[in-house]
Order: sequence, then C-alpha cells, then structure tokens
Amino acid sequence: MSIKAIFYSKFDPHEGPKIVHQVPEGSIVTSSELSASNASTIPSPSTALLSFSTISRFLIPRQSLCGNLLSLNPPTLNPNTPQTLVLSYPICLTSSHYPRNEFIFNFALVLGDPATIDVPSYKSVVKKLAHLMRSLEEQSHFLSDDTSLPNTGRIYSLCEMLMEDLNNYCECMIPIDELNTLNIKLFPTLPNPASVKPWHVPLFTVVIESMVDENWDLTMLRIIPFINGVNCVKRIAVLADADLKLTKKCIKHLAYYGCVILLDIFTFNNIYAATAEFSQMIAKDLDMQKECARYVNTALAPGLQEEAIEDGATNDRRSSGMTTTTARHNLQDDEIWPLTGKGDLIDGVGIVQLFACLRQGLTVREWYAQNANMLANIDMRRFITFGVIKGFLYRVHRYAIRTSKGPIVDFDGKLSDETNQASPSPSPPPPPPPSPDEK
Repeated sequence: MSIKAIFYSKFDPHEGPKIVHQVPEGSIVTSSELSASNASTIPSPSTALLSFSTISRFLIPRQSLCGNLLSLNPPTLNPNTPQTLVLSYPICLTSSHYPRNEFIFNFALVLGDPATIDVPSYKSVVKKLAHLMRSLEEQSHFLSDDTSLPNTGRIYSLCEMLMEDLNNYCECMIPIDELNTLNIKLFPTLPNPASVKPWHVPLFTVVIESMVDENWDLTMLRIIPFINGVNCVKRIAVLADADLKLTKKCIKHLAYYGCVILLDIFTFNNIYAATAEFSQMIAKDLDMQKECARYVNTALAPGLQEEAIEDGATNDRRSSGMTTTTARHNLQDDEIWPLTGKGDLIDGVGIVQLFACLRQGLTVREWYAQNANMLANIDMRRFITFGVIKGFLYRVHRYAIRTSKGPIVDFDGKLSDETNQASPSPSPPPPPPPSPDEK
C-alpha cells in the first residue's frame, strides 16, 4: 500500500491551521491530542504516522508558497515509526466572502518510504485533486460551507474512496455532484528509451493487434504492419511510405511503453557470445529449452500466428516478431524438438550446445558451417533473437583499428589534407652520372 494516509487541512480563523478530515483516523497526531490530559486519546505509535504541528506551517503556508507542489519529509514520532513522505499542494483563495478575506486549504498524501515508491506518479494526483477542489470552491463553496463534523460527511467519504481506489486499482472515478467527477489514474514513470537509429530492428514485445485503436497516430498505424523483427527502421519507413523522422519518433514511443525492443540487423557477419547468465538460465532451465525449440523449429512454421516469449530478465511477455500457431503449445514434448539434417532429434542439451558454440571471434557464417547438420531445421535468425531477448546472448562488435601511418584516402580517391601535410614532398632525383663523351 503506497498511500498511507490522506488528510484535508485548512486555516480556521479562530483555531488557526487544523486538520478537518484524515483517512485513516488517528494517522496524523494533532496538537489537541498531544495536549490532552488523557493519554488514552493519543493514537498508538503503531497507527500514528506523523505530528501535524511539526509541518503545519508548510501545509498551511504563507501566500508565496501557495499554488506550488510541496514535498516534506516529516520527523518520525519514534525510532520504530517508518519514514514517510508528504506531498501537498496548498491553495489560497481571496474573496470578501471569507473571514479575513482569504481561504487556505490543502489536500495532502502521506506516502511510504520514498526509496520504494514511484513518487513522481503521485505528484500529478495531488495537483489534479487541488485544482478540482479549487474549482468546486469557486463554483459553490464546496469546502468553506461544509459544516460536517471531523471525519464525517462527503469530503471525508471522498478521501476514503480516493485512498482505497488508488491503492487497490491505481485509478478512481468518484462522482462529486451532478456536474463534477474526480477521475485520476496513476501512470508509472518510465525511463527514457534509447535513441532510435535507422539500422535498428524493432521487435514487438506484445500482441499489438489487441491494442491498436483507430484514433492512434496515422504514422503509427501505417508502420505497424511492417514491424516484424526483420525490417530495420529505415526499411519500415520506405515500405510504409512514411517520413523517417516520424517513423523513428513512433518507434521511440513504442519503446518507451515497452511495446518493442530494438535489435541489430541480423547478418551472417555478426558475432554473438554468451553472457555470464548463460549457465544460470537456458543451461539449467528445461522449460526455456522447450520454449526455444517451439520458437526456432522450422517444421512448426507453416500457418503463422503471433507468439510471445518470456524475457528472462524482466519476466515480461516478449513477442517473437514472427508468428506461430497456437497448436504449437499443444504439441507433445517429443514433437517440439527440431531434427538434424540426418533425421536425429535435437533435444534441450543439443540446443544448449549450439548456444555454447557461439563465441567471440566466430561469425554466424562460420558457426553455421561448423554446425550445418544440427541447424538444418532451425531458423537461425530466431535462434539468435531468442538468446538476445532472454538476455543470455549479446552482440560482439568489431571495429577497424589503424595500426600504421599509411596514406589516408578520401571517398573521392584523393589523398586527404592531413596526409599531404604530414608527408613531406619527395626530394628531386639525383642527376645522372656524366657520359664518357662528356668526360
């Protein structure tokens, strides 16, 4: 449960800053409770989260701080009380309708340990709640005219439903009156995706057909049919007759929401090697070996349908980018294993051996030449892609290194200025020796 408490506070012209409603009751210790002579009225340390008096000047602040998102780390009541974070957005309204010509109120969220919570996603909740309450107050004095007792009435019920729905469903739709409804949804803060290059090959990680909506961006709708795990970004733009910049932007959006991953173009000159996780993943996981067999066996390729495979690192469902029939998953274990060129069965041990043969310095072409018999009925592109998606295979890049100071030739076939400046002009040849007649 991320939200530990929600409370509504305001500035009372007679009592000063005070808490009107809090959910759950007793989670915030007020000054009246601390000064009470009867100790039984003070909430127990196991239920109380913080003291209102220690942060009241920030919850009901001066006007210069109103209209700003405030984040507070209040001191704990005792060493056993967990650390909390308070998010609030105080609002100040000025009007002759109010005593002292102003009305200051604040709806605050008390969150758990900030290190374990996606705090930015809750900031929008506090802002939206504050703006909605401000509009209701300006329209009908929804807050200032409320005369219900503390922790009772419609405002308390609204706070109670808001906390329960956000903790359980990460969204809420609470009707306030005939014209206003509180609609809030928690959106996780995702990391920015990597830069999309024209040579990247996008591969779907979800069944995109179940998500497509006719109101999506037009470029997005045009490029989706050509994202198949084979076409690079540049080719997708050409096939879809779409602008390359817009295509890259759409694919970046898909990558941001985890709908695609970006791979390298598969060529036989590529080099792949196993990662340190290889021995702990497919080498020991029989289910992953069977999943790989279903995915790469060319005998199961006819009648293709969309298939998803599971990422070993994040346990997300990863789409193959190619298709396979649902009957694949109903096959017996003996029917999923591919056959060699001689008709022998390749079981899980054989699949692990093929992955283990990939190493630095060995191209895919050379690897295929060494294992041509075993790879006779295996889709090599899907075989490599499976390992990259799972995370136990990675691409090894090779770069040319200049080892000697030879002449540098431009693309037009001319020596570069650097070479002309670095290389001294040749000295003229020595004169020929005199002939006998000259002597």
